[in-house]
Amino acid sequence: MKRFVYFSFYWTISLLLLAAILCSMGYRLPEGMMLSTSLLPVAIIFRQMVARIDFNTNRRDAIKSLIYILLFVLTMAFLAVHIAQSIILFDYRQLSATSLDMPPMLLNPVFLLSMLTLMTIGDYGLGRMLAKRLPEAEEAITFACEGQSTTSIDNNEPISFVSNRQSMTLARQDILYVESCDTEVWIYATDGRRFRNKTSISSWSSLLGSEYIRIHRSFLVRLSACTGLEHDNVIIADARLPISRKYKEAVQQRFKK
Repeated sequence: MKRFVYFSFYWTISLLLLAAILCSMGYRLPEGMMLSTSLLPVAIIFRQMVARIDFNTNRRDAIKSLIYILLFVLTMAFLAVHIAQSIILFDYRQLSATSLDMPPMLLNPVFLLSMLTLMTIGDYGLGRMLAKRLPEAEEAITFACEGQSTTSIDNNEPISFVSNRQSMTLARQDILYVESCDTEVWIYATDGRRFRNKTSISSWSSLLGSEYIRIHRSFLVRLSACTGLEHDNVIIADARLPISRKYKEAVQQRFKK
């Protein structure tokens, strides 16, 4: 709940600051708030899409993805601004002869991307800070069988956790690998299932036990699910996951056993 309050406060302040900038362009405060609010969904989409890019695997593909995302976000921003401007014109031009032509700055792609990027960076920084200071108790992982240590739990022992505010239970052997993405992790399971959780990948590593091994700061994999080992990658299911230099020696030793 505290995280929600912090993020709500952050986005409210961001929208007010953007509205103040728009007011300096000649808009009234309600008009500035309408225009700034129209960019809120675009900024949130931008934040979520950028968080999915992994620059550690294939940098060229990651840059291509970033370019596509920027083009998509810019298109959405132009559309949102024009819709909000049309509503403003409909409300006020019918009642007065005041000219409310859109300022050139609001049509400048650099300005729009700069505003969206600043809001996204602020959201990212706030998320990183809250992840350290306010870990969410409701997102914690628990073994279904209480009172047992992680070393004495059978591989079939279920693990309960929260994903998208819903309680989930998985057998440990169903979990193929865990991927860390900023302030959250994604749990990849058999049959193409995928779950989001707020618990750190280090906590997952401790709870899942020796059957799982870190191959990268962002990846934790189940050894028995791996189907191959390349020079810099582990093959698991249909994915090729990168091995960082920090974990490379330990991974190679585990695969030799």
